[in-house]
Amino acid sequence: MILKEIESSDGVLEVVDARCPNELRCIKLEDKIEELGKPFWIIINKVDLVPKEFADRCKKFLKRESNAVDVIHVSSKKFYGFWILRRSLKNYFKDTDKKVKLVLIGYPNVGKSSLINMLAQYTAASTAPVPGHTKGKQWIRISGKIVLSDTPGIIPREYASKDWAKILFPRDVEESALILLEKIEKAEGSNFKELYGFDPKADEDTLVKIAQRFGYLKKGGEPDTHRASQKILSDWNSCRLTAWWL
Repeated sequence: MILKEIESSDGVLEVVDARCPNELRCIKLEDKIEELGKPFWIIINKVDLVPKEFADRCKKFLKRESNAVDVIHVSSKKFYGFWILRRSLKNYFKDTDKKVKLVLIGYPNVGKSSLINMLAQYTAASTAPVPGHTKGKQWIRISGKIVLSDTPGIIPREYASKDWAKILFPRDVEESALILLEKIEKAEGSNFKELYGFDPKADEDTLVKIAQRFGYLKKGGEPDTHRASQKILSDWNSCRLTAWWL
């Protein structure tokens, strides 16, 4: 499905999370995009969650390591980055006369929908059905001839790395939480101790401590590590829990 969206587009915006942007790139899909001859931009969303020095370092790294047309910092929450993105797109397509249709893709919880909402608010009342496309599909007008689909493409599990497949598409939440904890344990800027009262460690004891701290208990008073794991994943996805690494 996502490949069909890309094939029918004139370009792709790939959204990544500023807390771990390189790990949440989909290099396999970037290769497919290039095979199809489509330009793509990497949008580093949620830059308000990380220090400017780290965000700038990530931008330089991704410009060097990817074939993206451009790498753009964005904060949907702070309404930052729209005009920079718009200028980059207009410059690239300046010699194109026809309408340019873009699609936005990314893994779950990287802020795709919030980014689309931000773009729609900047371009209020500029969404409209495009002839020849699915009935009801709306397009956000970025500039005179550049439009973006208001339906983001979710990169499926099979494209993710082994670790992120388990974190983003959890089947065993305790395993997923422990993998995420291992990453946070090695990361910069973690607020884990502030949230949970102790330093992060990727082991069963951490899940037990969180269950006890928040009163997640089974019958008989046994710590409910399943609920504790769900909390860790939920706090990460909601950006309550933060840390950053390249």
